[in-house]
Amino acid sequence: MIRIILYSLFAYLVFRIARSWLRSVSGPGPQDNGEASQQEAELIQDPHCGTYFLKQRGIPAQVGGQTLYFCSKTCRDMYLKAH
Repeated sequence: MIRIILYSLFAYLVFRIARSWLRSVSGPGPQDNGEASQQEAELIQDPHCGTYFLKQRGIPAQVGGQTLYFCSKTCRDMYLKAH
């Protein structure tokens, strides 16, 4: 029983060391650049249906000189039709 625990502990330590080494070798990831990842994760609200979604996945439309983002083409079209 003690051997199983020791082997498990050893395997866990090897895993942690290998993961840390692979992260250092691969270079900085997107989470290291705070400003860029914050912009990518910006949630905005659809002006038509009120759904929150990632801005980068939104459907843009120019309305009254400003850019609005919609969650889908359907919401965009319905909003443009109403306004």
